[in-house]
Amino acid sequence: MAEASTQGTEDEFGPTERGAAERLTFFSDAVVAIAITLLAIDLQVPQGDTAAELAAGFSAHRAEYLAFLISFAVIARHWISHHRVFRYVARATLPLIWLNMLWLLIIVLTPFFTRFIAEDQVDFARFSVYALAETVQIGTFTVILVVLARTRSFVPGTPWRLVRYGWVPSAITGFAFLVSIPLFPLLELWAFAVWAVVPFLGDRITNKLGITGRDD
Repeated sequence: MAEASTQGTEDEFGPTERGAAERLTFFSDAVVAIAITLLAIDLQVPQGDTAAELAAGFSAHRAEYLAFLISFAVIARHWISHHRVFRYVARATLPLIWLNMLWLLIIVLTPFFTRFIAEDQVDFARFSVYALAETVQIGTFTVILVVLARTRSFVPGTPWRLVRYGWVPSAITGFAFLVSIPLFPLLELWAFAVWAVVPFLGDRITNKLGITGRDD
């Protein structure tokens, strides 16, 4: 039978440590909520008095709407990963706090990066800026997972696969975003399809390793 946790059974965390970890999680949730809301602020409203005119308006801004949906999905995916891990965190060390702030920095900048790809003619530079930002963010989250394991900051009963192997899907996902950059000259806008495959790839790896966020 697989062991349930690598953290042991004794709860070594005091109320102060747990409270600090909860504050970090709540703060992160608030920042993500604000960033994902800001994505919609600059969306253009189609103008027209008829269905045909409204349809033409939607068509004229289709690249902007697509960029919004991509970034919404990207931020949502980041939050899901953060939630999956941080519900088990009971200690917020200083390195963890700074790494989490770097992770949040990319979240906050995502509405800005979204404007880079909200064009009908997305070039290599614009695509690369967005993809590199995502690579940095996912790479930061990978380091967060390693730091959490090494500092024994998970609560007792944390699934052992999450503690030991939780960083693996994140690292592979970040690599996939990085690989999409040299593919852009070949695939052009179809390179965005690589990003669409990334979440499914991460899920398959997570399920394969048994990193489900549940006790075995």
